Amino acid sequence: MNFYKKAIFVFILFLFFMVVFVKMLEPIVNKQFSNIFAEKRLSTKLKEELVSSTEDFTPEKRLFYKNIIKKIYIKWKPLMEEAISEADKEIESKK
Repeated sequence: MNFYKKAIFVFILFLFFMVVFVKMLEPIVNKQFSNIFAEKRLSTKLKEELVSSTEDFTPEKRLFYKNIIKKIYIKWKPLMEEAISEADKEIESKK
């Protein structure tokens, strides 16, 4: 009989700690899920902004996007040239 009392006590203690553990992790999991969906909403908003910005292309927006594209091009051009030259070498070596 003493064994069953200890087993029931351990089982109840285990359940209690599981409930406490779940309650402690719930805010963390909830925050992670909300961040995932917030990013999706953000990407949808960005897509809508890009679509609407092409319809109303003011000179200020044109200059803004031109500067962004220019900075991206300056940053990525050396990498693209390196990748193209390596691809050309691989193509030549396969012939």
